Amino acid sequence: MLNTVYLQTFLAVVETGSFSAAAKRLHMSQPAVSQHIRALEEQVGGVRLFRRSGQHMVLTLAGEQLLGSARELVALAERTVQAVSALRGQIGGRVTIGCLSGSVEAFLPHLLEIIQRQYPAVTVDIAFHGADDLFEGLAERRLDLAILSDAPRRRGFEMRVLAGERLALTAVHGHPLLQGEQTPVGVLRDYPLALPRVGHPLRRSIEDGLRRRGVVIGDLRIVCEADSPLLLRSAVEAGQALAFLPVSVLPSRLDRIGVVALAGQPFVQEWYLIRLRERTANRIVDIVVEGLLGEEARTTLLGLGLTA
Repeated sequence: MLNTVYLQTFLAVVETGSFSAAAKRLHMSQPAVSQHIRALEEQVGGVRLFRRSGQHMVLTLAGEQLLGSARELVALAERTVQAVSALRGQIGGRVTIGCLSGSVEAFLPHLLEIIQRQYPAVTVDIAFHGADDLFEGLAERRLDLAILSDAPRRRGFEMRVLAGERLALTAVHGHPLLQGEQTPVGVLRDYPLALPRVGHPLRRSIEDGLRRRGVVIGDLRIVCEADSPLLLRSAVEAGQALAFLPVSVLPSRLDRIGVVALAGQPFVQEWYLIRLRERTANRIVDIVVEGLLGEEARTTLLGLGLTA
C-alpha cells in the first residue's frame, strides 16, 4: 500500500526540482526527503523514480507513470481528512475507562487531551476499581475500556500494549547509594524499602524484576506499603525509605530525591489497554482507542519518558 506522506514528498520533489528545495517546502531535512523517496521506490517494486540532470532531479519513465496516480491519491487523502475533520464537532458520546487507583494519573490526562482536542463532544469518564472488578466491569459492559499494568491474559478480552514505563529506584539526596556509579540489586537487602501493597500490579512488576536478579522480596526490609506512587515518593523525600517509582511521577526537578544507578537491565512496567473481544460496534469507543494508541499519543508518551 502506498504511503501518502511519501507521495507528498515525491510530488514536492517533482514540483521544486530538487531534494533540497522539497525539504525546505516540507520543513524537513534533506536526508529525510531522500529516505521518503527510497521508501516509495521500494513500495513500487524497487524502481528508480528520479534521475539527476544537471542541478535538477527529473522523472524516470517509472516516475512519470506514478505521477498522475500520486496526485489523485494525495488529493483523495486530503479530501478524506477534510471530511472527517468536518464531522469531529458532530461526533459525541461518553466512554468509561476503568483504572487502578494511583496508577495512570501521571500520563493518562495527556492522552485524553489529544482526544478532547480532536473530538470536543466526546466525554471520557475514569472509574477506579480493583483489577478483578475491572475485568468484571468490562464483561458486564459497565466499562468500555480498562487500563492495567502487568495484566493477566484472560479469555474473551483483547489486550494491546499502551505504554512501557521505566521504574527508577529513588533515594533522598545525601543517601550513600547515590554516590556510586553502579549499584548491585542485592544491596537493597541493607536498606528500608517502600513498596505498593501486595497484589498491586506495580508491586508485581517490582517483585518480578527483583526475582529475575536473584532477590526475594521476603529478604527485604519493607517499612511502608501504599498503592499511590505519590505517597511512595513522599516516603523517599522524607528519608524514610528507598522506592521504585514510575518515571512519570518523578518531579521535574530532582531537588530532594535522586535516582540510584542500578546494575543490569532497567525495571519496566507495561500498561495494557483492554476491551471485550466480542463487542457491539461503538464508533465513540473506537475513536478513544485510536486516540490512545495513535501516533500523537506515542509522541506524547515519549516526551513523558515512556515508551509506546
